[in-house]
Amino acid sequence: MGRLCRSVIKSVKQRWKKYSLYVVISLLLFVLLVPMFLTTIGFPQELQLVKGHKQLLEIDFPFPVYIQVKKSKELKINGQRMKDDCLKVDLSKPLAIKSAVLGKVNLEFNLFGFIPIRQATVNVIPRVKVYPGGQSVGIILKSKGVLVVKKSYVLGSDNKKYYPANSAGVKVGDRILAVNGQRVKGKNSLSKLINYYGRRQKRLKLKIRRNGSIITRNLKPKKNHSGQYMLGLYIDDGATGVGTMTFYDPHTKMYGALGHMITEPNSRSRMPISEGKIVKADISGIQRGHNNLPGEKLGTFFDNQKVMGKINKNDKFGIYGRLSNSISNKFFSEPIPVATALQVNRGPAKIYTVVEGNRIEEFKVQIVQVMKQYHPHEKGLIVKVTDHKLLNKTGGIIQGMSGSPIVQDGKLIGAVTHVFINDSTKGYGVLAEWMVEKAGLIQEKMAQN
Repeated sequence: MGRLCRSVIKSVKQRWKKYSLYVVISLLLFVLLVPMFLTTIGFPQELQLVKGHKQLLEIDFPFPVYIQVKKSKELKINGQRMKDDCLKVDLSKPLAIKSAVLGKVNLEFNLFGFIPIRQATVNVIPRVKVYPGGQSVGIILKSKGVLVVKKSYVLGSDNKKYYPANSAGVKVGDRILAVNGQRVKGKNSLSKLINYYGRRQKRLKLKIRRNGSIITRNLKPKKNHSGQYMLGLYIDDGATGVGTMTFYDPHTKMYGALGHMITEPNSRSRMPISEGKIVKADISGIQRGHNNLPGEKLGTFFDNQKVMGKINKNDKFGIYGRLSNSISNKFFSEPIPVATALQVNRGPAKIYTVVEGNRIEEFKVQIVQVMKQYHPHEKGLIVKVTDHKLLNKTGGIIQGMSGSPIVQDGKLIGAVTHVFINDSTKGYGVLAEWMVEKAGLIQEKMAQN
């Protein structure tokens, strides 16, 4: 009997060791996998909140969670002022957050009150109001250095073809920044430097930016049959095009336009700006869009036209700078609030753009999808044109419409950026919150408070 008991006890102990190992492993897996699960369902690690505005955060987490806030007595969660103790919340229902003070607030979420699952930062920002744009603008950029767009040859005085640049390893997409230590300011600048050193029978040391790295290439220019020294390259030193103003601030004159980055034609990388400006543009015609063939605004503007403003930044969320003079949109007599990412909803909205001359018009659209974004991302909305007048005129979203402001419930929520190739009635939009942040308006307002 004693032997039997000892055998049973030994068996129980072995089973307990086995199951306790399973329990420990299960708990470890749970703790490790919960953060991944939280990320999947959209439990933010950081979000922006407008001062004094109650924001609903929909997380839909199935377990009760305890929230602890440190060093902030002005934050309210579900209507309760937070102190140093914990607050138990049901995240299967929307979480209401409100703060009366600007700055950052750190939150700690604990499962069952003792298992830490997420730390989150709430950035409390001032309310920003701007005028929606809609004006067509001519964009004129001068880039830093010159871009190699095509390789060619030099036809010498002996009628033979020479390839000095190609032999030296210069490639399409390279940006030539300097020649023998002298900065290249544009096409004319490069031509003068080539001829200057060519006449003196000197080799050129080219400083080149390639895929984000700086390299050098040495070569000797060749005299062509006309007596000019050449490298055997086609180059470009800037970009021009038509876009749309998204917003402007009447006090600081800061503006944002386009909603996407201006890129180099070959590498599709950001075009670095030496100088840039926006000028008034008139829309002289429309090339309608069709499925698999985007349409286009046919704009007219001139380099010597009156400058509307300077371009100081070419960012993946648009172009930014300051206006030279005040502009207006007849649909808005007063500036309107900029929506945060969490304030944008599916449903009807309006866009403002020019389809003829320089007259801004208002058109109906539908927000069919809103991406959950707590950090800046380019594609925050999917927009569908529902206005029959705009559909008849353009076929939907077309090139040149990029930057057209989107307004919903009296707030600026975003800007049109890209058209769907297979459906010209739909396109992407960028959230206005990120554009205003990139323009520097949030920092400007923070400094004033």
